[in-house]
Amino acid sequence: MHALAEQPPLPPVEDVDADERIRAFVADEYRQVVATVTLVCGSTATAEDAVQEALARAWEQTARGNEIDRLGAWVTTVALNLARSQMRRWRSERRARTKLGALRPEIHDVTGATGDAYAVRQALLDLPRRQREVTALRYYLGLDVRAIAEHLGIAEGTVKAMLFRARQSLAAALGDDDPDQEPDRADA
Repeated sequence: MHALAEQPPLPPVEDVDADERIRAFVADEYRQVVATVTLVCGSTATAEDAVQEALARAWEQTARGNEIDRLGAWVTTVALNLARSQMRRWRSERRARTKLGALRPEIHDVTGATGDAYAVRQALLDLPRRQREVTALRYYLGLDVRAIAEHLGIAEGTVKAMLFRARQSLAAALGDDDPDQEPDRADA
Protein backbone atom coordinates (compact mmCIF):
# COMPACT_ATOMS: atom_id res chain seq x y z
CA MET A 1 0.00 0.00 0.00
CA HIS A 2 1.09 3.50 -0.68
CA ALA A 3 1.32 5.80 2.28
CA LEU A 4 -0.62 8.98 1.86
CA ALA A 5 1.53 12.05 1.84
CA GLU A 6 0.94 14.02 4.98
CA GLN A 7 -0.89 17.26 4.29
CA PRO A 8 0.46 20.38 5.94
CA PRO A 9 -1.89 21.82 8.57
CA LEU A 10 -4.13 24.66 7.52
CA PRO A 11 -2.74 28.06 8.45
CA PRO A 12 -4.40 29.71 11.45
CA VAL A 13 -7.01 32.31 10.76
CA GLU A 14 -5.28 35.64 11.06
CA ASP A 15 -8.26 37.90 10.67
CA VAL A 16 -8.37 39.16 14.24
CA ASP A 17 -10.92 41.81 13.27
CA ALA A 18 -13.38 39.12 12.13
CA ASP A 19 -12.87 37.14 15.34
CA GLU A 20 -13.46 40.29 17.37
CA ARG A 21 -16.66 41.02 15.43
CA ILE A 22 -17.95 37.52 16.10
CA ARG A 23 -17.05 37.79 19.79
CA ALA A 24 -18.82 41.15 19.96
CA PHE A 25 -21.89 39.62 18.30
CA VAL A 26 -21.94 36.79 20.83
CA ALA A 27 -21.59 39.24 23.72
CA ASP A 28 -24.13 41.78 22.45
CA GLU A 29 -26.68 40.16 20.11
CA TYR A 30 -26.51 36.36 20.44
CA ARG A 31 -29.19 35.94 23.13
CA GLN A 32 -31.64 38.21 21.35
CA VAL A 33 -31.18 36.43 18.02
CA VAL A 34 -31.60 33.02 19.70
CA ALA A 35 -34.79 34.25 21.38
CA THR A 36 -36.12 35.58 18.07
CA VAL A 37 -35.42 32.34 16.23
CA THR A 38 -37.03 30.48 19.16
CA LEU A 39 -40.22 32.48 18.65
CA VAL A 40 -40.21 31.56 14.97
CA CYS A 41 -39.46 27.85 15.30
CA GLY A 42 -40.86 27.08 18.75
CA SER A 43 -37.79 25.37 20.17
CA THR A 44 -34.96 26.97 22.12
CA ALA A 45 -32.64 24.05 21.38
CA THR A 46 -33.27 24.30 17.63
CA ALA A 47 -32.78 28.08 17.75
CA GLU A 48 -29.48 27.76 19.62
CA ASP A 49 -28.27 25.13 17.16
CA ALA A 50 -29.28 27.30 14.20
CA VAL A 51 -27.58 30.44 15.54
CA GLN A 52 -24.43 28.54 16.45
CA GLU A 53 -24.32 26.95 13.01
CA ALA A 54 -24.83 30.39 11.44
CA LEU A 55 -21.94 31.75 13.52
CA ALA A 56 -19.72 28.88 12.41
CA ARG A 57 -20.60 29.63 8.80
CA ALA A 58 -19.88 33.33 9.34
CA TRP A 59 -16.47 32.47 10.76
CA GLU A 60 -15.79 30.19 7.75
CA GLN A 61 -16.80 32.96 5.35
CA THR A 62 -14.47 35.46 6.98
CA ALA A 63 -11.67 32.87 7.10
CA ARG A 64 -12.02 32.54 3.32
CA GLY A 65 -11.69 36.30 2.95
CA ASN A 66 -15.38 37.01 2.34
CA GLU A 67 -16.39 40.06 4.33
CA ILE A 68 -19.80 40.16 6.00
CA ASP A 69 -20.89 43.78 6.26
CA ARG A 70 -23.73 43.36 8.76
CA LEU A 71 -22.87 40.32 10.88
CA GLY A 72 -26.01 40.44 13.04
CA ALA A 73 -28.33 40.58 10.04
CA TRP A 74 -26.37 37.86 8.24
CA VAL A 75 -26.41 35.51 11.24
CA THR A 76 -30.13 36.15 11.83
CA THR A 77 -31.00 35.40 8.21
CA VAL A 78 -28.89 32.23 8.08
CA ALA A 79 -30.21 31.03 11.46
CA LEU A 80 -33.81 31.59 10.35
CA ASN A 81 -33.13 29.64 7.14
CA LEU A 82 -31.59 26.79 9.14
CA ALA A 83 -34.53 26.78 11.56
CA ARG A 84 -36.97 26.71 8.62
CA SER A 85 -35.14 23.70 7.21
CA GLN A 86 -35.41 21.97 10.57
CA MET A 87 -39.14 22.76 10.74
CA ARG A 88 -39.61 21.26 7.26
CA ARG A 89 -37.84 18.09 8.45
CA TRP A 90 -40.12 17.99 11.49
CA ARG A 91 -43.20 18.29 9.29
CA SER A 92 -41.98 15.45 7.10
CA GLU A 93 -41.27 13.31 10.14
CA ARG A 94 -44.67 14.19 11.63
CA ARG A 95 -46.42 13.15 8.38
CA ALA A 96 -44.48 9.89 8.40
CA ARG A 97 -45.39 9.23 12.05
CA THR A 98 -49.03 10.01 11.30
CA LYS A 99 -49.01 7.45 8.52
CA LEU A 100 -47.42 4.90 10.84
CA GLY A 101 -49.70 5.77 13.74
CA ALA A 102 -49.00 7.82 16.82
CA LEU A 103 -46.14 6.29 18.80
CA ARG A 104 -46.31 8.70 21.74
CA PRO A 105 -47.93 12.03 22.56
CA GLU A 106 -46.31 15.24 21.32
CA ILE A 107 -44.06 16.91 23.91
CA HIS A 108 -44.06 20.70 23.79
CA ASP A 109 -41.03 22.81 24.61
CA VAL A 110 -42.41 25.00 27.40
CA THR A 111 -39.27 25.55 29.46
CA GLY A 112 -39.67 28.78 31.39
CA ALA A 113 -42.97 29.74 29.77
CA THR A 114 -45.78 30.39 32.25
CA GLY A 115 -49.03 32.33 32.33
CA ASP A 116 -49.27 35.13 29.79
CA ALA A 117 -45.87 34.31 28.28
CA TYR A 118 -47.03 30.78 27.54
CA ALA A 119 -50.28 32.05 26.00
CA VAL A 120 -48.42 34.51 23.76
CA ARG A 121 -45.94 31.86 22.71
CA GLN A 122 -48.70 29.40 21.84
CA ALA A 123 -50.57 32.10 19.91
CA LEU A 124 -47.37 32.91 17.97
CA LEU A 125 -46.84 29.24 17.15
CA ASP A 126 -50.37 29.07 15.74
CA LEU A 127 -49.61 31.84 13.23
CA PRO A 128 -48.56 30.91 9.69
CA ARG A 129 -44.75 30.73 9.41
CA ARG A 130 -44.20 34.06 7.60
CA GLN A 131 -46.53 35.94 9.95
CA ARG A 132 -44.67 34.42 12.90
CA GLU A 133 -41.35 35.49 11.39
CA VAL A 134 -42.32 39.09 10.72
CA THR A 135 -43.93 39.36 14.17
CA ALA A 136 -40.83 38.06 15.94
CA LEU A 137 -38.51 40.29 13.92
CA ARG A 138 -40.69 43.36 14.49
CA TYR A 139 -41.70 43.04 18.11
CA TYR A 140 -38.86 41.03 19.59
CA LEU A 141 -35.83 42.26 17.67
CA GLY A 142 -37.39 45.69 17.12
CA LEU A 143 -36.64 45.80 13.40
CA ASP A 144 -38.58 48.25 11.26
CA VAL A 145 -40.60 47.22 8.21
CA ARG A 146 -37.78 47.99 5.78
CA ALA A 147 -35.25 45.87 7.72
CA ILE A 148 -37.71 42.98 7.95
CA ALA A 149 -38.36 43.18 4.23
CA GLU A 150 -34.60 43.07 3.57
CA HIS A 151 -34.09 40.15 5.98
CA LEU A 152 -36.82 38.07 4.41
CA GLY A 153 -36.42 39.25 0.82
CA ILE A 154 -40.02 40.42 0.48
CA ALA A 155 -41.74 43.75 -0.25
CA GLU A 156 -42.40 46.25 2.54
CA GLY A 157 -46.11 46.19 1.73
CA THR A 158 -46.11 42.43 2.24
CA VAL A 159 -44.47 42.86 5.64
CA LYS A 160 -47.11 45.43 6.64
CA ALA A 161 -49.94 43.16 5.52
CA MET A 162 -48.48 40.18 7.39
CA LEU A 163 -48.00 42.25 10.55
CA PHE A 164 -51.59 43.43 10.33
CA ARG A 165 -52.93 39.90 9.89
CA ALA A 166 -50.68 38.59 12.66
CA ARG A 167 -51.90 41.28 15.08
CA GLN A 168 -55.51 40.43 14.21
CA SER A 169 -54.90 36.71 14.80
CA LEU A 170 -52.98 37.30 18.02
CA ALA A 171 -55.67 39.64 19.32
CA ALA A 172 -58.35 37.03 18.67
CA ALA A 173 -56.28 34.22 20.21
CA LEU A 174 -55.38 36.27 23.29
CA GLY A 175 -58.81 37.83 23.77
CA ASP A 176 -57.80 41.42 23.01
CA ASP A 177 -60.83 43.21 21.59
CA ASP A 178 -58.96 46.10 19.95
CA PRO A 179 -55.55 45.02 18.53
CA ASP A 180 -54.96 48.39 16.86
CA GLN A 181 -55.60 50.46 19.96
CA GLU A 182 -51.98 51.62 19.89
CA PRO A 183 -50.90 51.79 16.24
CA ASP A 184 -47.33 50.83 15.46
CA ARG A 185 -45.74 53.95 13.96
CA ALA A 186 -42.88 51.96 12.40
CA ASP A 187 -45.38 50.11 10.21
CA ALA A 188 -46.50 53.29 8.50
